[in-house]
Amino acid sequence: MLYANAPNYSDGERQRLADWLCPLNFPQRQSEVNEMRREGTGEWILNDDTFRRWHKGDLKTLWCPGIPGAGKTILASYIIKHILVKKHKCNNVAVVYIYCNYKDQSTQTVYNLVASLLKQLVQDFPPTFERVKTEYKSHLERHVRPTLSEVRNTLRKEITEFSQVFVVADALDEVSEDNRRAELLHSLQSLGGSLLVTSRDIPTIGAALYNNERMDIRAREDDMCKYIDGRIRSGSHLTQLNRLLDKHPHVKQKIIKYLPKKAQGMFLLCRLHLDSLACKLTARGVLDALDRLPQGINDAYDDTMKRINTLDEERRLLALKTIMLIASALRPLTTRELQEAVAFSSDHPYIKDDDLVDETFIMDICAGLVMATKPAHSIARSFLFVREYLAS
Repeated sequence: MLYANAPNYSDGERQRLADWLCPLNFPQRQSEVNEMRREGTGEWILNDDTFRRWHKGDLKTLWCPGIPGAGKTILASYIIKHILVKKHKCNNVAVVYIYCNYKDQSTQTVYNLVASLLKQLVQDFPPTFERVKTEYKSHLERHVRPTLSEVRNTLRKEITEFSQVFVVADALDEVSEDNRRAELLHSLQSLGGSLLVTSRDIPTIGAALYNNERMDIRAREDDMCKYIDGRIRSGSHLTQLNRLLDKHPHVKQKIIKYLPKKAQGMFLLCRLHLDSLACKLTARGVLDALDRLPQGINDAYDDTMKRINTLDEERRLLALKTIMLIASALRPLTTRELQEAVAFSSDHPYIKDDDLVDETFIMDICAGLVMATKPAHSIARSFLFVREYLAS
């Protein structure tokens, strides 16, 4: 991206200013989530009339609620990616975004979430960097960060420098406290950009966004078919199922036809069902299991826990320890941290590489309840509703 008459600046200086503003790194999260998306899924949204009105700027705020596991975060990342392409074609368009995470409440304060939007503009646009560096010169000299009000005011001014600025806030429901969520939403709506919010359909969020357009998110059947096909072919622990289905293509077609109906619009439920089918050794076993799949997400969790409890003692304890560690952690864990945590015991307080269990093996024995984003050193995570299930 080129800017006429842009002054010279140091990439290191710009990054230092960005990190001073906020420690959060949502572009990294965007890259991770985008890697999880199956090719061809989510494209329907670009032709949705409500979305197109928002994209054109006719709607200032668009609320996209959906049930757990419907693919809201993946869809948000696809929207961001689509707008980033537009940004590269037009210097005067910007997109900034946040991914809320219930496991990262201590770092994801309202201040940091709002400041992360300004940080992204500083990183992406040299003129913004120059203006913010000048505006906060006295703060930098005094080693004092600007207040939330000052950050909001700076953001508002910077947004007016663009022909259009898109603001995407994913998983607003994962900001746990109602007052913090309300303050964040107020801050986002006050910026003047085109705001898109995804969340579960929670009454307090619905009330706050009552006067704005709503577009419900639910996994589309054709997206689920693409997801199922791609996961069967690429899932490391689905290799045996993939070989079996290569020999019995009619079974694969039946899975692709019927599994979306069983999944009730939830990619997560689809994932759990596939992991359940992967345990079968014959085509007949797969077909019988397909007819007996659990009907709801809690039943699927029950079925998954039953399968974990049938493992040999060492694998069963490893799976249960992994799930409980991630569900109870105060912040997201990296895969390395998870490996070290499951390896730790009072008998072996000093952990070496020889003590670590392979990360892929850990994810596989947890039967879909835990997943790791790419690359391998990134965050190991479980879903909010997995934690709620374990607490119930």
